[in-house]
Amino acid sequence: MHPHRLAVLIVLLLFAPSASGQSKQTGKANYALAEKFSAENLRQFVYDSTVSPQWLGKTDTFWYSFRTSKGRTWYRVDPRQRKKELLFHHGKLASQLSELTRKPVDASLLPLNRVSVDEAGVKMKFVVEDLQYEFDLKAEKLSKLGKAPPAPPQFPGRGRTARSTTQQTSTQPPTRGDYRTYSPDRKFYVFARKHNLYLAETGKENEAIQLSKDGSEDYTFGLTFRSTRADTSNPPEDRPARANAAWSPDSRAFYVTRSDSRGVKELFLVNTEASPRPTLEKYKYPMPGEDAIRKTELYVCEPSSRKLTRVKPKWKDESYSDIHWGKKPGELRFIRRDRLYRNAELCSYDVKTGEAKCLLAEGFEAASLELMPVRYLNESDEMIWWSERTGWGHFYLYSRDGKLKNAITSGDYRASQIVAIDPNSRTMWFIANGREAGENVYYQHLYRVKLDGTGLALLDPGNAHHFSTLSPSREFLVDNCSRIDQVPVSVLRDARGQKVMDLEKADLSRLIEFGWKMPSTFSVKAADGVTELYGNMWKPFDFDPKKKYPIIANVYPGPQTEGVTHTFLPISPQQQLAQLGFIVIQVGHRGGTPTRSKAYHAFGYYNLRDYGLADKKAAIEQLAARHSFIDINKVGIYGHSGGGFMSAAAVLQKPYNEFFKAAVATAGNHDNNVYGHYWAERYHGLKEVVVKKDEKKTAQGDSKSASDKSTQGDKETQTETRFEIKVPTNAELAANLKGALLLVHGDLDNNVHPAGTMRLVSALIKANKRFELLILPGARHAFGEYTPYVQQKTWDFFVDHLLGERHRSADIREKDGGNPR
Repeated sequence: MHPHRLAVLIVLLLFAPSASGQSKQTGKANYALAEKFSAENLRQFVYDSTVSPQWLGKTDTFWYSFRTSKGRTWYRVDPRQRKKELLFHHGKLASQLSELTRKPVDASLLPLNRVSVDEAGVKMKFVVEDLQYEFDLKAEKLSKLGKAPPAPPQFPGRGRTARSTTQQTSTQPPTRGDYRTYSPDRKFYVFARKHNLYLAETGKENEAIQLSKDGSEDYTFGLTFRSTRADTSNPPEDRPARANAAWSPDSRAFYVTRSDSRGVKELFLVNTEASPRPTLEKYKYPMPGEDAIRKTELYVCEPSSRKLTRVKPKWKDESYSDIHWGKKPGELRFIRRDRLYRNAELCSYDVKTGEAKCLLAEGFEAASLELMPVRYLNESDEMIWWSERTGWGHFYLYSRDGKLKNAITSGDYRASQIVAIDPNSRTMWFIANGREAGENVYYQHLYRVKLDGTGLALLDPGNAHHFSTLSPSREFLVDNCSRIDQVPVSVLRDARGQKVMDLEKADLSRLIEFGWKMPSTFSVKAADGVTELYGNMWKPFDFDPKKKYPIIANVYPGPQTEGVTHTFLPISPQQQLAQLGFIVIQVGHRGGTPTRSKAYHAFGYYNLRDYGLADKKAAIEQLAARHSFIDINKVGIYGHSGGGFMSAAAVLQKPYNEFFKAAVATAGNHDNNVYGHYWAERYHGLKEVVVKKDEKKTAQGDSKSASDKSTQGDKETQTETRFEIKVPTNAELAANLKGALLLVHGDLDNNVHPAGTMRLVSALIKANKRFELLILPGARHAFGEYTPYVQQKTWDFFVDHLLGERHRSADIREKDGGNPR
């Protein structure tokens, strides 16, 4: 459900590993085939599918490794010479490594970890077990360096874009475990203690100045209160902690943010498996529309004044992003946005005067606002801003003071990421999707364009999704080409996008030999008859075109992502489910993703329940009309988290409850009014209304938090407002249940609280409806060790209700002959 957890859930839900145990091939469902193509069985046949170039210094020469069924091989590529060769002689390294480790080493299975090559391309270092070695690539001589240093921390992301040097959250890399944030001249530093902020001169911490005095656990400047020193005498809160602060380049000021979660209410879960007694788990969890949510305050301070000044908010509960120091002394820049997620401003703040100036403003009336950090061109006092103002995401060139010069990109496609900028030639390289005619709109490409918007050029052509990496000179690029129904290939291209040489092709030989087959792709029209939708179809590997198969849709509603895979995926739960005897599909829907037009993304705004079902139904009907092997009278649907919410709605909401015959809803947020405020408010839509006079008279409690100064333009008013939101729930539709419904939830799910499912359960019981419920004791949102059981339960549920084959054995892993109902 949550955007940061979705990538993990897609891999884990529902059918990651196959359950162990014996299964008989009886009746209609082919359980044996499904188990044969489990992730556990297929993983041994899956090899590398992309090339990750490691550039040698600032040259265009690079090395990479690639694994196939013949083993892992290391290569060196010189693009200018059009030459690809082995980085080293694998046999010679293997023999020397065997001597030094006194263990036999196979040249095709070299156990090299953390491989690195120096900029000159002469020395290669690597780690085997806990020892580091160095191999002289010219002399072909291996030496042991001793115990390997600690592995560097891993950070998410591909690191393809570098931010401007004027944008930072810290003016210097912090020492590991250090609580001090130093000024660039090292004369001062700031830190937190007991949730308050302190300013100290270097070497005089005992004389540190306390800048705040109202700190508390829920109102804190500290990022962590773990001990950073060998000091166990003081309680954790007495120990200094790092603050989220960053100094100006001239050391004359710093900014710092403060977390405010005062008044945020708690949620509760009971750990029934705790021993010897069940235990209560509680955690703060703000819900949609509540007055008390987690907030952030932004402050500035000049050490010379010893005064902490809060940046005055414009909107109630506004938030901040992309906070950075400007080019002028004493200028702080940041993006502020309202709690409605519909309005934002790029601001310039004068530390001396406390004046905030709006440089750029963005906003929508009925859609959430997507933002990206600003990118600066210091050489020309310009900046690049990303906006969806025209209905598509594009980059715009502004002067540093906020005056629009021109659109850099434009048209009916989505530009999404700056890869590189050359200020001298005034050229920008960027990623975009949806521009190339005849392609799936989700396939991304690398482009080059002049900053005045001219000279747009495609650099990695081909009807597929492209992960391309520029060389340091930007005269070459490594293009990884991928799609779900094609063998992945990697090629080297020049600056014009012309292919220089082939690098690699994924080895699928063992998969195909095992009986694996690729899914197919398709496109259909949405229910409006115009919008193109893209999807994937998995068939049983023993497919018979003369038979009719039930069809099952795997869904996720978004709107932060659509839940449809477009790149190569040899192992998937959808593929395994199909082997039972189903056609399994994924297909997009209007309102499903922000990576298309703004109108597409905002389709479900103010209706965060069943907005995607019309398109799912229309897609399945079109597929059935094309393919005689699809049984339109036996349609299933399943999904996890938001997909669980959508799946349940499919058998509850008219007229879809007549169309979908069986639904499995796992960890569903069936009542988004008890889900996190951030997601529901952003994607369903929040309203801010004026508090009426009679409401003011009857209001109780903290009047300060119930009112705030709001501004309309430059005119400040004292209008009191409150937030309103009501998301339609599945429980409201309980009386409409027509088909078969399986609800699954972990009773320790602290992401999507079980209350949403239990409210639906209550409504279904009161409506005298038959359904199945599976509660997983001690399970969180991703189910963990229960995943194989849920997989088997889901399989049996669809086999029962779509194939008419019921299994009664007490062991869920055993299929007992498929007794008909």
